[in-house]
Amino acid sequence: MEWYVLKSAACLLIFFAFYKLFLENISAHIFKRYYLLGGVAVSFLIPFITFTTYVEVPETANMVFTNVSATEAIPAEENINYLPYLLWSIYLLGVSIFGFRFLQNLYAIFKKIQQNPVLKKRKFFHVLLQKNIVPHTFFSYIFLNKNKYEANEIPKEVLLHEQAHAQEKHSFDILFIELLHVLFWFNPLFIFLKRSVKLNHEFLADRAVLNQGTETSVYQNLLLAYSSYASTPQLAHSINYSLIKKRFTVMKTHTSKKIIWLRSLLLLPLVALMLYGFSSKQTIVKEIVQTEAKEASTKKASKEQLATYNKLAKKYNAVAIEERKIPVTDLEVLEHIYGLMTAKQKEEAQPFPECYLENKIGRYDTYAKDFMEGAQKNGKKTFVIMININSVNLNGKKSSIKTFKDDLNAITKGWTKQDFEEAHPSILIASSSKDYLKKLEVEFQKTDYAQNKKGATLLIPPPPPPAPKVPEPPKKVIKGENDGDANIPSPPPPPAPKVDGKRIYPAPAPPPPNPDPVEYIKELDKNGATFYIGPHGYSADEAIKMVQKSKDASIDVSKYPIVILNGC
Repeated sequence: MEWYVLKSAACLLIFFAFYKLFLENISAHIFKRYYLLGGVAVSFLIPFITFTTYVEVPETANMVFTNVSATEAIPAEENINYLPYLLWSIYLLGVSIFGFRFLQNLYAIFKKIQQNPVLKKRKFFHVLLQKNIVPHTFFSYIFLNKNKYEANEIPKEVLLHEQAHAQEKHSFDILFIELLHVLFWFNPLFIFLKRSVKLNHEFLADRAVLNQGTETSVYQNLLLAYSSYASTPQLAHSINYSLIKKRFTVMKTHTSKKIIWLRSLLLLPLVALMLYGFSSKQTIVKEIVQTEAKEASTKKASKEQLATYNKLAKKYNAVAIEERKIPVTDLEVLEHIYGLMTAKQKEEAQPFPECYLENKIGRYDTYAKDFMEGAQKNGKKTFVIMININSVNLNGKKSSIKTFKDDLNAITKGWTKQDFEEAHPSILIASSSKDYLKKLEVEFQKTDYAQNKKGATLLIPPPPPPAPKVPEPPKKVIKGENDGDANIPSPPPPPAPKVDGKRIYPAPAPPPPNPDPVEYIKELDKNGATFYIGPHGYSADEAIKMVQKSKDASIDVSKYPIVILNGC
C-alpha cells in the first residue's frame, strides 16, 4: 500500500509538472481540461499495471528437491506491530475531517438554493440572494444578487461567463478533484491541481464570452471591477477568480496547431517512462516437463542400455507385484536407465517394474509423507532421514552435511525430553558411500536429538562382544568346633572386565520365540530391539507391515538387541 501511494504521487507530480511547463499557457483549453482529469486517472492506474515475464526452466530431475531448511516449516513467534494500526487511524481521521468539510460545503450550497427564490431562465436556474455577492455557478445554478438582478445592473458579459460554466458542466471536474482530495488528503499536490483546474475553467468561460463578440478591453475592465469583490464558495465558479493577469495574457494568446501537436507528442515518451518506472514487474518460472527437456537435449539411453533395461524389466514384470522383490543393484540400474530415456523410448520399452518396499524407498516425497502422516495420526513425534549415495533428505526435503544439524534441530525444536525418548525415526540408507555416512554421523551426533536420545546413531551398531567367562572359585569348607562341617557360600564374582575404560556386560537375552511374528515383533520392540533388513533400519510398525506382506518372513535374534528380518 505504501509503495502504491508513493508511485501514484510521483506519477501525478510528473503529469502536473509537464502541464505547468508546456501546456498551461497555450490556448488549447479543452485539451488541457481533459489532460488534467486524465492525468489524475492515469497516475492512479499506472502502479496497478503489471508486466509479466515468463522464464522456462527444465523440471528438476527425479529425487532432487528444493534446498529449503526445515526452519521454514516452523512458524516463528510474531510480535504485534502496532505501527500499521496507528497509520490507518491517522489516515481515517484525515479522511473524516476533509470529508466533513466537503459535505459541509455541499450543504451550504443546497441550503442557499432551498432558502432563496429560484428563477428558471431557459436551461439555467438563477438563485437570487439578498447578500451582496459575486456571481458564481454550481452546475446549472447561477447565484446572483437579487437587487442588482431585478434592477438589470448585472452586465450581460457576467451572465455569459457564468452560463459558460454551467453549460460545460465544470462542476463535475471540481467534485471529482475534491473527492480525490478527501481520499488523498495527505498529498498537498491536490491543492495546486485544484487551482489549475479552476483556472482552466476560467480560460474556457473567458473564451466563450469573447466568442460572443465582446471586446477584449471591455471584458478585461469588467474583470478588474469584479476582482475586488468578496470570495465565493469553494465548490462554485465565479467571475472574479484570482490570477487576473494570467487570464489577460492567455486571452491574447493564439497557439498554432503545430505547437499544440508537438507539445502533445511529448506525452508519449513521458507516459512510456512512467510505465517503465512505476509499473510492477514479475517473473514467473515456467517449468518444462522433464521428458520434453530431455528430448530437446542430446542425452538419451543407448541401445545397449535399452537392452539391459528391457531384460531386467521383463524379468521382474513377470512376477506378481505382491511377491516382486528387486535387489538394490538391479533397482539402481533400472532407475538410472529409465531416467535417461526419452518419452518415445519409454513408450516403446517395457513398463517400469514397480514394487512395494524398494519403490517406496526410491520415491523420497511419497515415503516421507506417508511415514509422517502415520506418525501424526498416532500422536508420535518422529522424522525421516533418507541417505542415498552422497545425498541426504530430511522429511522429504533435501539437506546436506553442512546444513544437516540445523535442519534436524529445526524439526525437533520444541520437543520435550519425553518426545526425544519416545521418538522412533525412520532412517533409510540406500547404497551410501561409507565416507559420506561417517561425515554425516559426525554432524548427527551434534544434533539435539542425538544429545537427548541415548545411543542414537546413523550407523548400524555392531553386535556386542560376548562377555568373558569368569571361572568360579572353589567352595571353601570350614570345620566347626561343635556344629560339624558348615558350607560357606562363595564370594560374589569379580566385576566385569573393562575395555577402553568401560565395563562390558553380556547382552540381554531376547524374549522367548512366539509363533505369531507380529506379536513377537511387538514383544521385541518393548524390550528395546532395533529391526533391520540388510543395511536398512526400520521401526516396529514398518517391520510388522513387512512381515504381514511376506509369507516367508523369519525373525533372526542371534544378534539381539539387533533383530534381522529375512524374506521380507
